[in-house]
Amino acid sequence: MVTNRTSDDPRIPPADGFTLRDEANAIVAVAFRNGLIEELHSGRHSVLLEDASLCRITDVEMRAIMIAACRKVEELLRLRDSDPWVYVRRIRDYGERYCRGWER
Repeated sequence: MVTNRTSDDPRIPPADGFTLRDEANAIVAVAFRNGLIEELHSGRHSVLLEDASLCRITDVEMRAIMIAACRKVEELLRLRDSDPWVYVRRIRDYGERYCRGWER
C-alpha cells in the first residue's frame, strides 16, 4: 500500500519516499509497542536475564504476545482497506515517532 510505486487510484496517497521497509517497521512498532511485550520489558533487570540458556518468556506469554500483535496487524489491514489515507497517515506518524533509528 505505501510503496515507491505510483498508483492511478486516488484513494491511495503517494509514497513520498516512505518505503516498504518504513511501512514494515511502523507496522511492527504498532503491533508490539504498548502491548504485552512492553509490559514484560518494563520490569526490573535481573542477572538471570543475562543467561541465554534460561527461558525469558513463557509459552503462555509468547502466545499472548503473538495473538495481540496479530490483532493489531488485522486492525491496520482493515483500516488500510477501508480508509487508505488514514492508514498511511497513522503508519507514517508512528514510523516517524518510533522507528527513525531503525534499519531502513
